[in-house]
Amino acid sequence: MKQKLGNQASTNLHLYIYVLAFLILWEWLRPIPIITNTGHIQVFVFFALFSCILIYFKTPIYAMLPSMFIGSILGLNYIFNSQKLLDFQGFMETVQRFFTEAIYNIHLIVSWNLASLTDFFRTFLLFLLLSLICYLLYFWIFHTKKIFFFLLSTVIYITVLDTFTEVDASNAIIRIVVIGFFIMTLLHMLKIQEEVKEIGQKRIIPISITWMYTLIIMIVVALFIGIAAPKQEPRWADPVPTFRSLVLGENGIGDGTRRVGYGDNDEILGGGFVQDYSTVFFAETTYAGYWRGESKDEYTGRGWIAETSEVQSETVFEQGEIDYWLFGQFSETVEHYVRITLAEDQSFDHLFYPGQLTGVNVDSLRVHVNGQLSDASDVDFFTDITSGKVSAKTNNVNDEVSLTSYSLSFEPAKFPIDALQNSEASDIDVDERYLQLPDTLPERVYDLAEEIVADHDNLFDKVVAVEQYFSENDFEYETTNVPIPEEGQDYVDQFLFETQYGYCDNFSTAMAVLLRTLDIPTRWVKGFTQGEVVDYIGESTQRYEVLNSNAHSWVEVYFPGVGWVPFEPTQGFNNNVDFYEESEEASSNIEEEEFPEEEELDEQDQEIPSPEEDDLLEDEDENDTTTINNDRLFANPFTMKNILISMFVLLFVVYFYRKQNILQNKYFMMKYRISGKDEKYSDAYERLLWILANEGLPRQSGETLREYAKRVDRFIDCKAMTDLTNTYEKIYYGGKVAEGDWEKLHKEWERVVKTITS
Repeated sequence: MKQKLGNQASTNLHLYIYVLAFLILWEWLRPIPIITNTGHIQVFVFFALFSCILIYFKTPIYAMLPSMFIGSILGLNYIFNSQKLLDFQGFMETVQRFFTEAIYNIHLIVSWNLASLTDFFRTFLLFLLLSLICYLLYFWIFHTKKIFFFLLSTVIYITVLDTFTEVDASNAIIRIVVIGFFIMTLLHMLKIQEEVKEIGQKRIIPISITWMYTLIIMIVVALFIGIAAPKQEPRWADPVPTFRSLVLGENGIGDGTRRVGYGDNDEILGGGFVQDYSTVFFAETTYAGYWRGESKDEYTGRGWIAETSEVQSETVFEQGEIDYWLFGQFSETVEHYVRITLAEDQSFDHLFYPGQLTGVNVDSLRVHVNGQLSDASDVDFFTDITSGKVSAKTNNVNDEVSLTSYSLSFEPAKFPIDALQNSEASDIDVDERYLQLPDTLPERVYDLAEEIVADHDNLFDKVVAVEQYFSENDFEYETTNVPIPEEGQDYVDQFLFETQYGYCDNFSTAMAVLLRTLDIPTRWVKGFTQGEVVDYIGESTQRYEVLNSNAHSWVEVYFPGVGWVPFEPTQGFNNNVDFYEESEEASSNIEEEEFPEEEELDEQDQEIPSPEEDDLLEDEDENDTTTINNDRLFANPFTMKNILISMFVLLFVVYFYRKQNILQNKYFMMKYRISGKDEKYSDAYERLLWILANEGLPRQSGETLREYAKRVDRFIDCKAMTDLTNTYEKIYYGGKVAEGDWEKLHKEWERVVKTITS
């Protein structure tokens, strides 16, 4: 009992250190999405927190292991299946998938084929690793009371990532140092308490407020000096580029390997790339599709180039004059709006838009010229009528223009299948540039194209046949070990007949070239995929985050009477184009409608919301935000806000768990104080025995009540327990408590309880 009472302050210290150690573990997880292809990092944070709680409360092993397994299955289900936290059907499907993949991957491990482990099983192993680390933290804190190795490893891990990857650890290193100071100091306090206990002192020295304030002030002062003090510039040049060039090759990331992203030069395609998960822009819209940047029309055998033909953009300044049509309007489409905000470290002088661009709100433009915020009137917008690229420029060609944010309207890509199937190749009348092919293109590429479409007689079915050829013939999506064609070797020929694996550039270029061999006009388009939803704004508006890893390329095919139609040949991608069936009446209406030729573009008035209308829309959205967020709580629970709230609630629960005995004892004292003599004395005495046992001083087997009472009195240094026991025995053997004795007995009862819990 003495040991339990004496260790109360020590146990609280353990809890504080354990919470701080979890925050250090969190720092290990933060950079993972940047350096690996790992998403949903919040799931792993929640699982680590769940594991720490199970371990801290010393959950029996027969309950802990199943709980952790269920937690990992919930996480796997959220990541790979339904992306819902509570989905019983998806949970059971994930359990079945787990056992299937476990058997398969165990065979791979036994054969030491670790590189072939599936993503599903790798994710489970990460959950397992996190649970083991949580136990190690518990062991280091509660048993060895040494955690310096973990802190040192964290500092090395973060600094290495900051040096050799895209991770910016400027703030992380500060957090680690501050938390590390607290952990080391609190562990030192634990050792002092252990030494005091060893010399025989009954009470452990608690942490005083003055001591804690002193610790905080010292850490803040040391941190301030470290940040504010002048720092000498490095004496030697940065060794990192040299190290990279020596180890990884001249370009720093290996021969033929680049970093994924949107670039300007597409003359030489091929070679692998490494992922880059940095943000390019955020888009707030009610409809998201592929974000079109521009198209290119001349295939060189190694890549794509294009000639520009720019005109001043009427779409931007006249707000309704469409100076670049992609396709016609075949049904009553709803015009959508999007607000795009570029990340601080991104610089683009042209627009990204989904579907058919119909207008740009000039008043919403934020433009930087040479790094300085400028007025929208300082720039002119130009549309390249061959590629659809809408760029901002100044009168000075040397100025660097960057669009920070803008709002635009667009119509989604929707096409009637009947109109596409009724398009005749003989009616095609477009610029010859969209049929251009290099003279060096091998003849077997022409032969393959004819073979693919041999069983199809209309233009649309031929295009779809080429689009589906790659998936039907086991072409693989690969981003790393992708070779660059040798000198004189055709890029498409190598992909179709030799490697048969690659990424979007390989698939899209191959489809475009195959269709051109059939005299079907195509062009190569690049931009970004739609990105990932990160927030919900109002009832129908979503906020998308588009990363460098979303950079993508696809194909546009020209259909007479329809326009340029996007197609997606890359394995595993879907461009969200709406191909729909329509009635015969609607089809006849389409036949009556004439689509303008590229040289004769129709003008169509479009209205763009003014800034005042934008504000009204925002106000309406804000009124619905609370309801929508509540409805989507379980659809997307792993947000930073939910994690922080959960941590606060869990700490609150832990606090009351630690104080449950004190709260229970106060409740019973209040109960007997109020009920008084109406309460049975035998019940009060038996409750006292329960409290003593709960506080670590139980009655031993074979011990009489009088012997037990004397042992308790020796511990609390009074005779209260003996008096209460004598009275209980009198009642037990037929006596009753005198009415005047109850007040005295109640005070003795409270005295024992207060002393034992103090």
